[in-house]
Amino acid sequence: MELQKVSQAAKIFGISTRTLRYYEQVGLIQSIRDEDNSYRYYDAAALKRVQQIVILRKLQIPVKQIAIILNRPDATTATEIFNENITALENEIAALETIKSALQLFAAKIEEIANLRLNLDILTDETVMELAGSLSLTQKNVREVQTMENLNRANATLDKLTDKDVRIVYLPPATVASLHFVGNDEEGRIPEDQGEDAMAALVKQLAEIKPDCRHYGFNHSADGQRGYERWFTIPDDMELPAPFVKKQFPGGVYGAYALRTWDNEWELLVGWANSHDKYEFAQGSYDTMLGILEEHLNVMGHYMLPGVKHDTQVDLLVPLKEKQGWPNKLGYLAGSEEKCGFKASLIEKEAFTAVGYRQPPKAASSEEFYKKLTEDGRLECMKSALKPNTPILVYHHSDGGYKINVCADINEAVDGKYFESKKMNVKKIAKKKWIEFELKLDDIKNDSWDKFQPHDLVGKLGYKFDGSAGFFFVYYGELVATEGNKNDLLYCWMPVIPL
Repeated sequence: MELQKVSQAAKIFGISTRTLRYYEQVGLIQSIRDEDNSYRYYDAAALKRVQQIVILRKLQIPVKQIAIILNRPDATTATEIFNENITALENEIAALETIKSALQLFAAKIEEIANLRLNLDILTDETVMELAGSLSLTQKNVREVQTMENLNRANATLDKLTDKDVRIVYLPPATVASLHFVGNDEEGRIPEDQGEDAMAALVKQLAEIKPDCRHYGFNHSADGQRGYERWFTIPDDMELPAPFVKKQFPGGVYGAYALRTWDNEWELLVGWANSHDKYEFAQGSYDTMLGILEEHLNVMGHYMLPGVKHDTQVDLLVPLKEKQGWPNKLGYLAGSEEKCGFKASLIEKEAFTAVGYRQPPKAASSEEFYKKLTEDGRLECMKSALKPNTPILVYHHSDGGYKINVCADINEAVDGKYFESKKMNVKKIAKKKWIEFELKLDDIKNDSWDKFQPHDLVGKLGYKFDGSAGFFFVYYGELVATEGNKNDLLYCWMPVIPL
């Protein structure tokens, strides 16, 4: 295999470039430096080792143990480590089985007195005490790993942060000294490794006037090259030497996570923010990190204790804001006809599967479109695989005429490859809230729906559009307009969040 750049290797194995650099920093892999451009490359041996590391990490083997396995490639060492992890998992499984038994006992006891107030005296029951005696307060959750084929899918659901992993913190506004490097320097150092002398001098000065200095950093690319920017909090009136630039940090509420291995932990933290009940991701203004920061801890100790080795300590910080309450409960939105001209309801749909045309029919008018639609055998193919009582959804994205995907929720028993063989796309639609507008089927047939502009109408109801497109026409009955059904209702679903 030819030499691969860091970015190419990261893409091959589905990990971040920072994770690769971390593996190199702790001695798991070694790169080759090009003397002409100072880029780092990985040869076939290094790439093979990265593959081994990725597989071991997916098996939940800690990085320190991986180093032992790779540095002592004998069967005995690897077997001992694997057996240690198997034993730990067995202990956790046994502990959880005991907890399960205890909970079942609690449930049975409570059920006996279901008509009374919960009596916590059952926690002193002799049988319960015997069970609880074998429990450990330090047991970890079990992460069940199945076959190698399912490792990636298992990681997607198992590797999630909880509220116990993330702290909610407030960062105060501050004046900062900014230091920004783009691209590798003449010595081949990446942006994160540049400017050490300037930073050390600044921190020694701050030790006298601002010993509580904080040190933030974030990726900041420019001119197509990767970059990194650092901030040091300083007194407002401090004069800065070059190359530092004075800036203002607005502060705010953040979710803080103590970095461990760089193994996709940014993705885990953002995923936590996106699924939180009270908070949501608050996109910031920084160029490439969207307001996300890395706080380098113990800044004074790092620069003021020469000769003392300091392990890197970093908090990952994601900006947060409180979620706004939904202005209406699910159901009919009172006064919607007066506000926007159409009857509308707020609905919530569980996640569903949509299947649609890979190359949808195009037409200059709705009449021509419906004619082509009824002549197309793929529609009948799709309808045959629908779940019972499933509405047919039409996803409209006009492009010089009608260009429409017909979609619907499909039976889970139907293999996606079946649709692929019919030149149709399959897509998962996440659980969302939608505004459902009521329309007349005959309005669409006669092209008299120009006044229906749903992106504008949802704003009049106190919402904003949340997605790339909505399902413009939702048919609960026959798809094609005829004299017999021209007065039937059809609907438009638009994904929304509150203004």
